[in-house]
Amino acid sequence: MSTTTVTLPQANTAQRLRRWHKFNAFVLMAFITVHFINHLSGVFGIKTYNAVQDVFRTVYRFPPIELILLLVISSQLVLGAILLVRSLRRGRPKGFWAWTQVLSGGLFFLFMVEHLYALFMARLVFHLDTNFSWPASVMSGPPFTYYFIPYYFLGVLAVMTHIGTGMRFWALDAGRETLGNWIGISFMLAGALIGAAIIPILTGALYPIPLTQEWLDYLRYFLPGYMPPAG
Repeated sequence: MSTTTVTLPQANTAQRLRRWHKFNAFVLMAFITVHFINHLSGVFGIKTYNAVQDVFRTVYRFPPIELILLLVISSQLVLGAILLVRSLRRGRPKGFWAWTQVLSGGLFFLFMVEHLYALFMARLVFHLDTNFSWPASVMSGPPFTYYFIPYYFLGVLAVMTHIGTGMRFWALDAGRETLGNWIGISFMLAGALIGAAIIPILTGALYPIPLTQEWLDYLRYFLPGYMPPAG
């Protein structure tokens, strides 16, 4: 007589985690869209970037909304880490899309942890306004650019790819595998294009970007004696 292991509780837990993960994803997609629009508006200049950001901030800097957003981001990182560990415990990913989902999720996790730490330092420790000068400061010259150019590009690529792999499952559930694959690829390409477009905006390739003393002091906290390239 054989015994049967009951796995319903574990399965139900996994389903609840995924549902929570999807709900958070909807909220974050709205904020990410706004964030990318803000970054891309920088193609028209620093004043435009800051003006667009000020408009968006009237919503996401409203204290109750900002608190909810931070809770959603934090819980999404925890949920993502749990789901990633559970997935890897079941075995190595199999196939292109499985690897893509796992790797993009892992990169997004690292990107956001770094981003939240930098936000904490800039706003709460240095009491700086995290406007255009915040991302532009770390793109002002080497050695910071050696890290932050791939950081921004891969971060944007990772988040868009991860969203795309999630959207792909909706098409698969409807029996539309080809459509699902195109959705995933489209999000990956969009992530690469947006990431590539942000780099010249923040590095000063389109127009001069002044580095004020307060942001120079911020950078020197991490690298004493730092001096951006002349010109």
